Formats: sequence, structure tokens, C-alpha cells
Amino acid sequence: MVSRVAQLHIQILSVAFAAGAVGGLINFLIAPLFGALHITTALGVDIAPGLNKGDLYQKLVWGGVFGFLFLIPLRKYVKQWWVRACIFGVVPSLVQMFLVFPLSTPFKVGGVGLGALTPVFVLLFNTIGWGIPAYAWFRLAGYEDVEHMRAHRGGLDGEALLE
Repeated sequence: MVSRVAQLHIQILSVAFAAGAVGGLINFLIAPLFGALHITTALGVDIAPGLNKGDLYQKLVWGGVFGFLFLIPLRKYVKQWWVRACIFGVVPSLVQMFLVFPLSTPFKVGGVGLGALTPVFVLLFNTIGWGIPAYAWFRLAGYEDVEHMRAHRGGLDGEALLE
């Protein structure tokens, strides 16, 4: 039999991953939309990916992994949920710009090989296109962060969540 504390651990981890995956789906759609509308190309950035299964799977999985960021208790420092969402969206942006682009592509740090404004679009796609929808989903599921869970899911005989 699984304890109530273990169930709550599994529940919050599952919701965080699912919320991140929802954000990954939106993120998967936003770059091709900007490309189809010629927004990126008009500003000198060569980002206009198509819609393919490989990219979808990658965005869903990595979006889910980055969803675990929502367990960081930022709520006591940053009151507006959408600002927290944008802060969370900066993390995958930094990974993209400082690890993925220079180590896995020929586009250099920040992806500037795709255009000088590439870092701006990476931040936009990951904050507006991943962070806000993913964190909104997390909140719709009834969560804010670990501190919120502790305050609103009491009755655990003093056992703290995720410690």
C-alpha cells in the first residue's frame, strides 16, 4: 500500500510533467506559426520549422522535464503567476542558447548563426510559448508550487512534501 505522502509526491510530479508537456505542445506550434506568418524571416531570423513528429516528441518530453521547474517555490518571492511563468521559461531558453545551439548545431552561442535576433525569439518562444501555457496548466490543476502544496494539502502528520 502506498502512503498518502507518496501518493502526493507522485501526483505533483505527474502534474508538473504533464503541465510542461502541454507547454511543449504550444511551443511546438508557435515557431512554425511565426515562420508561416513570416514574422521571423521579416526580422532576419531563419527560424521557420515545419510540423513533424520528431520535433513534437522532443518538445513534449523536454517540456515535461522542464515542468519540474514548477516545483521551485518562487511564489513567496514573485507574486504574479505570469511573471513566475516567464522566469521558468528563461531556463529552457538558456539551455537552448548556451548548450543546444553551440554544442549540437553550427549556429553558435545564442543561435546567432540563424540571425542576430534569434536569442529574442528563443526567449519569446520559451516564455510566452512554453512558460505561460505550461504554468497556467499547472495552476489549473490546482497547484502553485511546493509551498502551496504544503499549505493546502495538510493532514500528513508533519511529513513535508518533496523533502
